[in-house]
Amino acid sequence: MSLRTGSTLQQHLKFLQPSFQRAYATTAKTAVKKTHPPRRTYLHQQYESLVKDNRVFFVFQHNNLTVKEFTQLRQDLMTANGPSKLTVLRAGVMGAVLRSTEFANLEPLVSGPSCVLTTNAADAEYPQLLKAVTDILTKNKKMVLLGGKMDQTLLTQQDVTKIVQLPGLDHVRAELLGTLESPARQLLRTLEAPANEVHSILDRRI
Repeated sequence: MSLRTGSTLQQHLKFLQPSFQRAYATTAKTAVKKTHPPRRTYLHQQYESLVKDNRVFFVFQHNNLTVKEFTQLRQDLMTANGPSKLTVLRAGVMGAVLRSTEFANLEPLVSGPSCVLTTNAADAEYPQLLKAVTDILTKNKKMVLLGGKMDQTLLTQQDVTKIVQLPGLDHVRAELLGTLESPARQLLRTLEAPANEVHSILDRRI
């Protein structure tokens, strides 16, 4: 091989070398899609449904409850005359679900051993349900109410306690109606008083 031919070959190699390097760098940056175990995917979908498909989402901390105690609580909830569900949570999965919703501020509540009470029952149909189910759970000293959400509103522990003590909507309506009718009844008695007095005087004279 002549010197000229060898020099030409080296020039071709120098020209091709950067192309190989750029191709290698591009391949190295290709992202690998992360896959989750089927169990985690199932729980993620279940927890999304708990958050999105229920008006009420109350978080409780459970302290070393046994399977027997959880079973008893679920049985007691069935006596509350209304639909409700108690679900033990995997903190990491529920935290990921909450971060993807407008209720991300609830994530610290599920960082430890926690469970959630959910229901989609309407207040008008089940006016005493929230108080009944909350009382059942809080009677157990190992269950601590932390907070939650109702409809689109985030609630502290104090908020939940106040809300469940409120009377049902029908009771509030009855009280409001009574308040509105009271002045009218009083006015009617005032207007009727002179007429009654006149009738009484005429009766005595006759």
